[in-house]
Amino acid sequence: MLALRLPYFLKYGSNSLWNAPVLMAVLWRLRVRQPNQAVLNPTTWTSQTSGKHLLDGIEASTEQFSTGGMPAIGPTDMFPGIDEDCDKALFLLTHNPPEQRLDIPMTYSQFVQLEESWSKFRSENNISKEKRYPSLSYNGLMHIATVVTIQSALHDYTASVFREIIASGVNEYLTIHKPNAIARLKNYGSTTMRKLTPRGPSSKEPDQSFGYGRPGRKPCLQVAIECGVRENYKALLRDKDLWIQHLGAKAVVLIGLKEAPRFENPRTPYENIKDPVAEVEEMEQHAVVAMKRNLEQGIYGRIEYRSHMWVGNLVEVFVEVWRAGETQPLRKWLIRYGRPNRLPKTIGLKISDFFPEHEWAALKIPDSNVPFHGARYVLWEDLAEAVLMTASNRFVLFLESLTMPKG
Repeated sequence: MLALRLPYFLKYGSNSLWNAPVLMAVLWRLRVRQPNQAVLNPTTWTSQTSGKHLLDGIEASTEQFSTGGMPAIGPTDMFPGIDEDCDKALFLLTHNPPEQRLDIPMTYSQFVQLEESWSKFRSENNISKEKRYPSLSYNGLMHIATVVTIQSALHDYTASVFREIIASGVNEYLTIHKPNAIARLKNYGSTTMRKLTPRGPSSKEPDQSFGYGRPGRKPCLQVAIECGVRENYKALLRDKDLWIQHLGAKAVVLIGLKEAPRFENPRTPYENIKDPVAEVEEMEQHAVVAMKRNLEQGIYGRIEYRSHMWVGNLVEVFVEVWRAGETQPLRKWLIRYGRPNRLPKTIGLKISDFFPEHEWAALKIPDSNVPFHGARYVLWEDLAEAVLMTASNRFVLFLESLTMPKG
């Protein structure tokens, strides 16, 4: 029987998941309310200032903000032509609906205004700066501001386990060839990177990252990991360019996930839920049975409850490694057509990618592909739990949207 337990990546190192109080509601039967966690349908939105629904089918009023209204942005002439886009960005930042990404072209001065508004809202609502989601970043290369809201358990599991597998492969090689070099490799996790360049300032938060450091030397980013849904692949490529061209990464690992059918919230609310906590318990029990059946069939997903799909089949997981000057690296598949592919032994990373050029030359050891033990990612029980938790989390978030006071 598949149990809904806390897998290792929740226990030991995924800050982003601990920043999702509604996910903990699934696990510990808690009903957590936070004004910035109101969950609405993540498909469409319109300007809040127009008085229309910001997300299709769910009402959202300025009364939901504990400050009493939308945070001020400043004079509208500071944002010529992008007022509606800024409303969208502020809505995502202040409500944090799940699994959203919004890219908005704007100048850096406009971004600073947006960032100041978000910072003021965080301060007024006692929202910790340590919370990973929602995040606001700026691509100085493309002049694009990006908002990313709370991601799924599957997303965070994928990024965390890939980092672990890669680190294990690097340590495995260095243990044989240069053991004392292992201590120089640093786990930067999802630390926000900021940099000023002649082309403008940039900031970005990776899903995971590796750095290099030695006593008395400036630490430096070496490898960034970005994970996203297949439908956002072009946005992932922009992130890759930013990491390599602006933020100094030597290599970028892009991970693509595809869920089919793609999840959407129900279009109409449930009217016969009297006890949300009991409803979550019943959904969990149903999801565990469904996932056990899926595993017997050799698939990840799908999970339905109340005639609605809360997670689809995980049909694709692929990885690409990019460096400066790459035009199209070889794509390696871990899951294809809904089932584990013939797993790659390497994904294209080199041991030298984790060291600055002069430091690598000083090591005087042969370069090699980083071993990649992909079976660790597709372990049935752990990956299945991440899929199951994604479904449960989405259901709880939807219930939260139904019980959130409307004003």
